[in-house]
Amino acid sequence: HGVKLTGFIARGYRGIVFEGTFKGKAVAVKVRRSRAKAEKTLKECRILQYLERFSQSTGKANPAPAVYLCTGEFIVMELVSGRPLRATMEEQPLPASLSAIRACYFLDRAGVKHSEIKGEKHLLFDGERVRIIDYDTATFSEKPRNVLQFIGYHLIGKPHLLRQIGVSKAELLSATKVYKEDREKGFKLITALLERKGEGFSPHPERIMT
Repeated sequence: HGVKLTGFIARGYRGIVFEGTFKGKAVAVKVRRSRAKAEKTLKECRILQYLERFSQSTGKANPAPAVYLCTGEFIVMELVSGRPLRATMEEQPLPASLSAIRACYFLDRAGVKHSEIKGEKHLLFDGERVRIIDYDTATFSEKPRNVLQFIGYHLIGKPHLLRQIGVSKAELLSATKVYKEDREKGFKLITALLERKGEGFSPHPERIMT
């Protein structure tokens, strides 16, 4: 297939991830472990390909890695490098949170439930925006809760970050209630709330975070 492996990245329950090259590009190669079914690998590939199409149709940045090649045995995809989101949020809680919420909103609009937004290793800051990786447990869903999971675990569950941003738990909970009823209205309310509270940060974080 023209894929050359150059290094080991990580080992998971269902797959082993290597660094490599493919058609002159640096890539990540996720190889299915024997305990995992080929259908799971193909399902992950279908979700990633769907997110690419959704990005193209909406003109919104895709937080997931681009896919270059899929089989039932492995997936060759964009190599996403970056810092764990947790470290970035400690230093720049407002722009990092806004970027992550936009990434999660993209998945919610696309109808994809990531399932592991609480897992901090799946959210990376690549220097420009938050990327979300590892879709082997992701599913299509009519009512995904990626934004709500992010806010609940990474913001409401971290009082010291809320203090740094200048927003209260009650304000965020109120905004998330709106999000549950009207996703678009709730998203605008959540982002406006954070931007209004975040004095001292970029007044236009979308210019570097979308």
